[in-house]
Formats: sequence, C-alpha cells, structure tokens
Amino acid sequence: MKRRKNKRPEEHEDSHRWIVSYADFITILFAFFVVMYAISSLNDSKYKSLEEGMHSAFNKKDKNKATVSTAKIKDGDSHTVTKGTFRDGMDDLNKSLSDLEDGDYKIKRQEGWIELEIKAGSLFDSGSTDLKPEALIKLMSLASKLKGQDYPIAIEGYTDNRPIETPAFPSNWELSAARAATVGRVLNSYGIPKNLLMVTGFGDQFPITDNFTPAARSKNRRVTIIIAKNRNVQRILNPALSQMHSTIKGHTVPVKTGHK
Repeated sequence: MKRRKNKRPEEHEDSHRWIVSYADFITILFAFFVVMYAISSLNDSKYKSLEEGMHSAFNKKDKNKATVSTAKIKDGDSHTVTKGTFRDGMDDLNKSLSDLEDGDYKIKRQEGWIELEIKAGSLFDSGSTDLKPEALIKLMSLASKLKGQDYPIAIEGYTDNRPIETPAFPSNWELSAARAATVGRVLNSYGIPKNLLMVTGFGDQFPITDNFTPAARSKNRRVTIIIAKNRNVQRILNPALSQMHSTIKGHTVPVKTGHK
C-alpha cells in the first residue's frame, strides 16, 4: 500500500499588513496638520517671544564656540589656553566642583589644572588653624568629589602682610603652612591618599591684590587647592602661573603680574 504523504497546511499571507503602515501615515499626517494649525493661530506676542528665545539661544551657542589663544609666560614657555573647551580630561571634575562655588569658594579653570580658591575667613577664625564646623562640612563634600581620582593635589596657604608673632606662629609662614596642613589632613582623613597631597605655606607672598584695606587683606588671606592633571603641570610648584591669567569657568583674562 502506498503511504499517504502528510501535506503541510498552506501558509496564508497576511493581506492586512498595509493597515499598520496606513495607520502610521494617518497619525503623522494628523500631527502635521495640528502643528500647521498651531502655527497659523500663533498670535504676535507669542511669535515675538519665540523669536527672541531662539535668537538668545543661538547667540549663546555662538559665544560658547571654542577659541584658542596662546599666552607667553616669564620663563619663555608657551601655553595654549582654550576658551570654553579643554583637552585635559578634567571637565567632568570641574563641573562637579562647581557645585561648591559661592562667595567664599571660587573655581578657576586652566588647561591642565583646576584651582579652588577658598577665603581663609570661611575656614578659620583670625590667627587660628581650627576649622569652623561649617568649613569641615564643606571640605567633606570636596573630599567626596575628589575621592577615587588620581590627580595630584597641591594645598597652598596664604596670609596678608600684617606680621604675626605668637608662640604657635612666629611668622606668617608658620600660620599659612599650618592652615594648609589642616585642610590637607581633613582631605586625607576623608579618603584622599597622602601620596596625592602636597602642602605649602607661602605667607604673604603672591598676594592677589594690595593690602591697603581690610577688604583687600581679606582676599589675600586664603587657601588655594590645585588639582593638576599630573605632576608635570608646572602650576603645582609655581603659584606665579595663576597670576599670568585669571580664568573663571573657561574664560581667560590676562592679569598683570606686578604687585602694587
């Protein structure tokens, strides 16, 4: 007897697939007419506001385009400084540190390093190296942002030009160094390795303004933290480089290096 071969059921082609494409087309067409209607019914005041907003947005975009300039420094080296864009891989950290900025904490950005300038008055009482409670909280936040990075960090202490002579601090050198060391110790205690930290006291050297008024002296009393791309960055050993250019949030402005 011959065996009957099992016939496979014939596959039926779905003849309704066009409905999906048609529905998509109708949806897009509907959205198009809604937009056209919205544009046609836009009153003058709304149109003017839209125009001004777009104009402002595009102007801002143009201003943020990177512009490269070259600055000559005293020792003859040439440093390329880029406005708005840096190629050192530190932009994410700079953005994170900007959360700390206020009237006492200022971020300055340069190619190869980030500079955090802190007013000493927000950290210590006059003639003291004991941190204020609110300063400790702020430094804890700073440490959390730096933790896990492998950037070398230089901590510099500065004073005004008024002399100090106490058993604990015979001169401004001792006071500025002790304050920088206090900040370094806090950062270390909250996770920053010692091998990444350097502490220096410069006393009344490298003032950022004159010392003629109490307000000016207050600006000179500061602790500066330099986070460098690596140890080859000259700034971690030379504070004068910060006075060659004042760079705030990516904008470079030449500054005279002479002291009044």
